[in-house]
Amino acid sequence: MPLFPPQAADRLPPVDGPIDPDVSARIDVLRAVLIGLIVVCHGGRWIGSDVPFANPGVEFGLTLVNRGLDCVAVPLFFAIAGFLLLRKLECSATAYLALLRRKFVAIGIPFLIFNAVWIVWLLAVGSIALFGSRSYLLEAGIVAKLFGLGTPPLNYPLWFLRDLLLVFVLTPVFLVFYRRLPVAGLVGLLLLWLVGEPAGEYSLGGFAFAFYAGGFLARRGVNLRDTAGWDKYVLPLFLAGSVLVGASPWLGLDAYQLAAVKKAYQIVGVAGFWCLSRQGWVKGSRALQAMAALSFFIFLTHEPTVSVLQSRLMGLWRPTGTAAQLIAYPVVGLAAILLLYGLGRLLAKAAPGLYAVLTGAPPRRRFAPVPPPRKPLSEAGSVAAGLCREEGKG
Repeated sequence: MPLFPPQAADRLPPVDGPIDPDVSARIDVLRAVLIGLIVVCHGGRWIGSDVPFANPGVEFGLTLVNRGLDCVAVPLFFAIAGFLLLRKLECSATAYLALLRRKFVAIGIPFLIFNAVWIVWLLAVGSIALFGSRSYLLEAGIVAKLFGLGTPPLNYPLWFLRDLLLVFVLTPVFLVFYRRLPVAGLVGLLLLWLVGEPAGEYSLGGFAFAFYAGGFLARRGVNLRDTAGWDKYVLPLFLAGSVLVGASPWLGLDAYQLAAVKKAYQIVGVAGFWCLSRQGWVKGSRALQAMAALSFFIFLTHEPTVSVLQSRLMGLWRPTGTAAQLIAYPVVGLAAILLLYGLGRLLAKAAPGLYAVLTGAPPRRRFAPVPPPRKPLSEAGSVAAGLCREEGKG
């Protein structure tokens, strides 16, 4: 059943055909890069909080990563999800209900599992250092922390999945705009993000804008493969913006000015990461391709893993010098990535059904070994359909 009468032709209709294999490869490695940044950031938060910064140089470097590069990950994930999901989605009640069912399995069930298991742990076993305690859980409310209602979920990084589900609910609105006023919808959501929450860099409006923009690019058929010409414009802006964000603690910006800078940086940063993904050493990295296959599992399980590792490391080492802090910052995150990657591979092979439930994969899907290096584009036409995914996970 159509959601509105189909008198007029779509201004921005769904597109047919597979995703370009080069674009698909870049999306794969970006998933690994962005989740790696998130895990490293969460694993390194003890530097600057529990352990004071050694000097302004360390603070600059870690601010650049924590408040700059890492904050680009969220809008870029939403843009990728919109690009993959909205490119072919039809505006009908049947398609919408099927979408919600798929997303509940793919995202809702993992979200609930990886909140519920730690809620049960806190109630039955006790607190987890740097993560949560029984008294904190009871004070905030079990139901609120399970569903993330008015508060971050207990497993705090999973707020991203909660907001992604909320954006999925809004997809009929996006499809109506694609049909009637695609550019107006893009501009309107951008203004909602910029003006609707002027003192915050993150908002549901901003996520909706990034999601809509990803679908807009897909349905417009924008060439996202041949982007070498972007580099001379985007990469210098990305570098300058990164320096500006890193220096933000000393610029005397108020909350509104800082939020405006961060929003502009996120837009440039999304383009910057896409330009960097074109490089062969990124796109062709076997390590990133391997991590991409398990990236959602790593994201779901990196807390409280990094909290436990941080608390153990702080009991043994409190780095105070510049070199020591720069080394200590990524140690916990990288250790968690390696540990969870191994655990994910083991679980996927030993109990593929359980792994599928935990990561929201359809029961028929099984873990695949690391794929061989991708063929050059001239040879890849026959495998294009195999590289195309209908949807992505953040």
